[in-house]
Amino acid sequence: MNIDYSQFYRGTTNIPSYGNGIYKKDTLVKYEFNTTDEHGNKIMDKMSREETLQAMKDIGSQYGDAVIVEFSGDGMAALVENKKGIVDANVTQAQRESMEARNAAFQKEITQVDNSLELPAYSGMYGADKAVASAVENCSKEEQGFVYDIIRQNFLVGNTGSMTEEERQANISLGMKKAEYAAENFIPEDSRKPFLEAMESIAKLASAGKADNNGNMDYGVGKGTYLGHGSNLVKTTNALDMMRTMDGSAYTEYQKISKESSNEDRQLNALKYLTNWYEGAVKKNPSMVDNYEKQSEEYVEKNVKDQKLDATFSDIKTENKAAFFESLKVFQNNNPNFLSSIINRELASKFWSI
Repeated sequence: MNIDYSQFYRGTTNIPSYGNGIYKKDTLVKYEFNTTDEHGNKIMDKMSREETLQAMKDIGSQYGDAVIVEFSGDGMAALVENKKGIVDANVTQAQRESMEARNAAFQKEITQVDNSLELPAYSGMYGADKAVASAVENCSKEEQGFVYDIIRQNFLVGNTGSMTEEERQANISLGMKKAEYAAENFIPEDSRKPFLEAMESIAKLASAGKADNNGNMDYGVGKGTYLGHGSNLVKTTNALDMMRTMDGSAYTEYQKISKESSNEDRQLNALKYLTNWYEGAVKKNPSMVDNYEKQSEEYVEKNVKDQKLDATFSDIKTENKAAFFESLKVFQNNNPNFLSSIINRELASKFWSI
């Protein structure tokens, strides 16, 4: 059974220092399962203990060893039964107090760096990314977050294993209506046309994407690295993605170095390996960078440019927040079992109540 847990996602936090060696963690991902939204409206039934454990297993399996997944919310039976989480009954009081002290210090640390939700989201198509960044650079943080969440949550979703292809395409359609709302309500007038054209390009890129057997998406465009922001956005070549694309054996060796648990300097060694590889590869093949960049351009020309977008949400009204919210509720009432978790997440968004 495929279940979409994305509506319960509450953000990702970089952790500067938690653990060391093979136990070092550098990322915290938060999921919150509540039975009601912030207004007291019911959004889900309380899960059974078995459903809770399955959800934790399903979500946790999506992340690597360097990630801590934090679960909370009154909808999770296993957590409600034990407010401290699922802890072995044989843990002593001293051990429990020690765990609580470490957790308190951990929570204090992550609170200071939890700014990930303000980070931009990019497609890898420089022209489109710069047009979007330029259009929102003078908007509020809430408005910028709204636009970049379209790219993250509606367009370029990392894993779509919980959705059918029909639902994935419909989610892109919803994203385009949200982009239309943004253009009509807070994007500067002189930026509206290039903004919508850019968002449509990213939507087409998303629509043409392909999933592997595990639902991991490939959108066919090299992962560019950007410097600056807004209208000053500048793209540089992502050497690691170029290695992955152009030299598979070198990338395999890089991954091996990056994961060597016995080497505390593995990050530095991996960087040195990448740097030496790049210098050597470019000397050996001066056209490598151009060939790498050309792959993305050719992919877009062949697979993205003429892509047709889904129109599932074409009737959603975009003139103001109330109109958008109410027309989305009408859609949900008329299609109660279609893309329900995505729509529930949207309707529960604080953006529409601001």
